[in-house]
Amino acid sequence: MYISEIIINNFRNLERIRYEPARGINILLGKNAQGKTNFLEAIYLLASGSSFRSVLDRDLIRLGQNCFSIQATYHYLNKKHSISVQYTSGKRKQFTINNKRYAQTQDRLAAVLFTPDDLYLIKGPPQKRRAFIDNLLKSVSPEYRTSLENYEQLLNRRNTLLKGDLTDPGMLRALDHIFSSIAAQITLARLNLIKILDELTLRFYKLLGGSEELQLKYALTFKLPGGKVNLESIREIMVRVMQEKYIKERQRKTTLIGPHRDDVNFYLNQKNARVFASQGQQRNIVVVLKLAELEVFRRMRGTYPILLLDEILAELDIEKRETILDFLTNSSFQTFMTSVDGSLFNNINGKMVWLEQGRLLE
Repeated sequence: MYISEIIINNFRNLERIRYEPARGINILLGKNAQGKTNFLEAIYLLASGSSFRSVLDRDLIRLGQNCFSIQATYHYLNKKHSISVQYTSGKRKQFTINNKRYAQTQDRLAAVLFTPDDLYLIKGPPQKRRAFIDNLLKSVSPEYRTSLENYEQLLNRRNTLLKGDLTDPGMLRALDHIFSSIAAQITLARLNLIKILDELTLRFYKLLGGSEELQLKYALTFKLPGGKVNLESIREIMVRVMQEKYIKERQRKTTLIGPHRDDVNFYLNQKNARVFASQGQQRNIVVVLKLAELEVFRRMRGTYPILLLDEILAELDIEKRETILDFLTNSSFQTFMTSVDGSLFNNINGKMVWLEQGRLLE
């Protein structure tokens, strides 16, 4: 998957940009606050449907204008596609793929993003790690997207019952039968994904010069028995544990068991990276996690997504920078990366452009 053309109008500080990227590495250079991250944000918005920053749509419009638009031509499995998003203040965003209204189709543009804020994947709250897993699974499995939506609806219904005057416990038991079945589907999908990510992240960590043993482990809200785990065994354990926790859940008026409370732990040499890893080590873990995300997507969808890297080289030593750049140069996916320092790329076979006050200078 790669973008062959992108046109951006009145998005953030980007007035009008038309760019034909290289199929390999595209390096966006410029001083701070010139529009480099905004360029990545425009691509991410096309791919995901939303910004990776917590903003209102109207805040994405360039100052003094009342609308923005982003269009791209991209290639996926030897077919050319078009995608666009338009937004006018006071109206809803309009997405199209191949001139039809946007849908969650397997042909849609896809991107993996790294920003400095992704350090919070390691040291931040559990919901960030759950969101990372869920977003990856949703991007490769429409079935998972459906299961997660159903689970969230059932969770809200269950919490409503726990908060109310539950005169008939049979209502809760009936709901728990469906709730545990959907929860088991989500749990098993996450467990399988973590098993793959555990293998891939260690491989990439070693490839990029890491000397420690990196492990990923999925932390559930209940214990699984030894041996083979399947949907039915997970469901049965959940039902039993929910029965044991019934009084406590009634007291706290919320569901204490399920995927919405699970977590992912990262370990370096068997020590929790959230507590014991340095910021540099945590950054390295996030980088290899993003590379692993690319590989999972390729295995599931048959092609790599686009990689978006915002200031990935900042705060890295020379050896680590060279290792990452060498890896990206020899990879088969398309990369867009930002930097304030063009001298870092003197020996890189890629396309370099400069952004100045929202304008592209090639």
